[in-house]
This record gives sequence, C-alpha cells and structure tokens, in this order.
Amino acid sequence: MTKLEAWISKFLFSEDSSEKGLRNPQKVYDLLNIQPRGKIILISGTNGKGTTGEILTQFGLQKGLKVGTFSSPHLIRINERIKINGEPISDNLFLKSLESVKAAKGDIPLNFFQYLALAMMKIFNDENIDLWIVEIGIGGRLDPTNILNADLSIITNVQLDHEEILGKGIENIAKEKAGIIKENKKFIFGNSHVPNSLKKEIKIKNANSSFLKKDFEVKIKKESILYLDKKNQFKFEDKQNIDSSSIAIAIRSFLSLGFKISENQIQKALDSFSIKGRCEVISEDPYILLDVCHNLSALEKLKKELLKKIEGKKTAAIFASSKNSYDLISPLKEIIDCWHFPRCKERRLINPKQFLASVNNESIGSYGESLEVTYKKIKNKNEFDAIIIYGSFYLVGEFLESNLV
Repeated sequence: MTKLEAWISKFLFSEDSSEKGLRNPQKVYDLLNIQPRGKIILISGTNGKGTTGEILTQFGLQKGLKVGTFSSPHLIRINERIKINGEPISDNLFLKSLESVKAAKGDIPLNFFQYLALAMMKIFNDENIDLWIVEIGIGGRLDPTNILNADLSIITNVQLDHEEILGKGIENIAKEKAGIIKENKKFIFGNSHVPNSLKKEIKIKNANSSFLKKDFEVKIKKESILYLDKKNQFKFEDKQNIDSSSIAIAIRSFLSLGFKISENQIQKALDSFSIKGRCEVISEDPYILLDVCHNLSALEKLKKELLKKIEGKKTAAIFASSKNSYDLISPLKEIIDCWHFPRCKERRLINPKQFLASVNNESIGSYGESLEVTYKKIKNKNEFDAIIIYGSFYLVGEFLESNLV
C-alpha cells in the first residue's frame, strides 16, 4: 500500500459517508480560498461524459492551454481521477492537496466524493489551470463539483440510470442533472428533445442554451465527419470511431467559450484521443474488447460496435456488475456464444451465481472463479475468435491491472 493509499484509507473512508448537500463543501471551498482563474466546464449526462471531457482535453492541449480534467470512477489508480495535461497527478501532489483539505475543514464533515472534489479544486487553483474540465459523478444538483461557478454547463444526454438515487423516470433524472445550469451562463444539451423539467430550469436560470440537432450538428459521411453550426463548418476524419455526438458537443463547447480551433487542430485532437475501458480494443487476434457500459443506452452502443466487428466470430463474454440486471445481458445473447461470470476482487459486485438465470445453461462457460482463472480458461481452449470483457468499472480495472494480455 502506498503512502497515498494509506492516507485515503485512514482518513477518507472514516468520514461520514451519509453527508450530502453542498453546504459543507462550500464552507471548505471558501476556507481554502480557491479563486479559479481559468474557464470552467461542468459535464453531466447519463453517457458520454468521459468521452466529451477527453475530447475537450485534447482540444485544450492543441491550443497550448494548461488543462485540468476531473473524472470518475478510476480503473486502476485513484490518481486517474485528477489529470493535468492528460496525465494523472503524482502521489505527492494528491497527498498535499488532501492534507490541505483536511487542515482547512477542521470538524466540518465531508464524504469521500466531497473530499476528492475539493482536493481537485485546490490542485487546479494552485496549478493555475487555464481550462477546468470537470465531470459530475451522479446527477448534478447535489454533486460537490456543483459549487463551482462554471462558465459552461453540459448535459450530454438523459437516459434511465441510477433511478434509486435520482428518482424514477426521465423527468426526475433531468431535473437533478439540470441543477448544474448556472444563472445567465452558457448551457449545451446533447439532444433536440428536451425534457420539461430541463426546459423549466433553463428558463429559470435564463441560460444561453444550445441544442444538438437544432443549433449545431454533425453529418457522417463514408470517409469523413462534417460539423455544422450557423457560423462554423469543419470537416475531419474519425479514425477511432469516437461517438459523433460527443465530438459535436465538444466542438460547440470549445467555441462557445471563445476559443478558436482549426480543422487541423480538431483532427490532431481526435487522432490523440484515448480513453481506457470505453469500447477499447486491446487485441486484434484474438479480438479483445473492454467496455465499462453499465446501463442500457451504453449497452446499445456496444452492441452496434460488436455487430460490425465480430460478425461470424465465435465469441466469449466475461461479465460482472453491481446491478442484478437481466437487461445488461439480454441484448447481447444473440451474438455471444459462451458466458463467463467471474468472482472479482471487489466485493461490492453481485454474486456471479445470480447471473446464471439470464442465459441458457448450454452457453455458460464458468462462474464464480477468479478473473485470471476465467480468462486463462478461455484462452487455453483456443476456440474463440473474440473475447468481450464488459460491465463494471471494477471488472475492467482488475483486468487491466492484471496484465493478462
């Protein structure tokens, strides 16, 4: 265990995890005397937050800006959550910021996420970050990052997920996410169909709003993508099959903050794009893909990708999740030949035995074995052309950390 991991285990996990709201983070924020000098972007949404944030990071780097990126969760090391110019911060810098938060807060209770968010703000402030790209955890209204007075708020999309926290149905989820919209500031939504609760908040906040497919759009050609709005037109190639909506939102966002960007800079940024665990192909022979999709809309994107890439291939899937959801398995049953449900190191994941009823008995390869044993069993059989590892961040993170490929 590193010094940073020991500190987090000792102090962060001993905090009151039930602490909610923005009052306490705001108090500590003020005590830390954080005064951001750069532009701040808040990104919420059911899917696409990480992709949009990574594209914006690459845009900033192309322009020579000092870029800070905050995202969650991490795959292997907690440092991945806070990056400067695309690189995770050092243990020493992380530890220094956490100790600053601890000293400032005194007896003020903070939960784990509030602690991390304040550490990020302290770092970005002290490092004179030019562009803050800050991803919301869940929802938005009560997320600790929402104490930032963002220059631009983004909601990539609103889909059904985390209803046990955000409320049942699209309208309740949209209302929680709409809490990040700032009064008289810019707001971008990644759809032209706007939930009523979101419309209401836009009106209350008098936000300067833009909507995908209404105020800006992308057109996909065979060998290129075209971005269009009333003032701009950019043509570029997407060599990595990045989500086109995320590209459009990122371009619109960057321009709306007053930055200029050329077609060449957009192309270089997209060519440099890299985000682990999002439809990430780590081997071509056999074809091995990792994806942290954990809701239906993300799963549909994964399915489309697989239908293009594994047609005619004999395919094994390794799946683990914190949700006992038939919905995360059923859409792929027609293209997966053999299912494996390992017992991962993270005990918050559901007992793999509970997934067995979701698939046919003859398609079950194994369950309850370690991830390493599961993967080696598939490889040693040497009968599968494709292996799909998907579901929980914990599963994908453990696979990457194990260096099995």
